[in-house]
Amino acid sequence: MIQLKDIPKDYTFSLSASACPRHTTCLRALAARALTESGDTKQMVVYTINPNVASTAGEDCRYYRDNTPVRYAKGMTHIFDEVPVRAEKTVRRKVMACFSCRNYYFLSRKGERLIRPEEQQAIDRVFQAHVPTLKPKYDEYIEDVYW
Repeated sequence: MIQLKDIPKDYTFSLSASACPRHTTCLRALAARALTESGDTKQMVVYTINPNVASTAGEDCRYYRDNTPVRYAKGMTHIFDEVPVRAEKTVRRKVMACFSCRNYYFLSRKGERLIRPEEQQAIDRVFQAHVPTLKPKYDEYIEDVYW
């Protein structure tokens, strides 16, 4: 069950749940339901998908966000521990390039930002290409929805 406190700030809601065939598994529709059921009356700005677009898109809705939890990695403080010295500089540079900015790399390394599944796959490809005998080691894994 989604709670209002779990929804990211500035999240886009789908208020046309009754017209959408996938409303039972769409995070945007579930978030909208949590918002309306919360009874929270404080003034807030809410971003929504145009109900006309959402109701006609059906199975092809580009705003659909599956509510199935995904496995995030958290922290990678020991990811380079076993990488041979001769390959470490290259591997480190290419792992940094798996993130959209340097700041995300450093936040992810410290565990202050979760590492998304597609970022983990990119890091796996770097290791496979440069040190195929090693797998990246993350500090821990967390299951959560992909907002």
